[in-house]
Amino acid sequence: MLSNILFVFFGGAIGATARFAFQFYLPKIGGFPISTLIVNIIGSFFLGFIFNLSSYKSDNWLHYLLLAGFAAAFTTFSTFAFETVQMFREDDYILGILNLALNNLLCVIFILFGMKISEAI
Repeated sequence: MLSNILFVFFGGAIGATARFAFQFYLPKIGGFPISTLIVNIIGSFFLGFIFNLSSYKSDNWLHYLLLAGFAAAFTTFSTFAFETVQMFREDDYILGILNLALNNLLCVIFILFGMKISEAI
């Protein structure tokens, strides 16, 4: 168990550092956060690629290092996208659409809500 936590820790440190590097070195284009889009695309591809490798085992140390650590710290969007794809693959279209709508809508609303609360303090 402790070794799995260490794999998540090291993978997360690498993922968070990589995300920072993308945001630092890729400027916004006309106000559009291109680095976030690129990170989310790469992270989603990476998660899907690693997950589908035939040698992948969920209890493997690579799961903890690359998926739970690196991909999760690099972008949580990849997890959200993967879970949504899994719902569609299981023919649970209503939950998939609900997941898409709620994650996008509620996260934007709660960012605005958090900003309003902080302004009131």
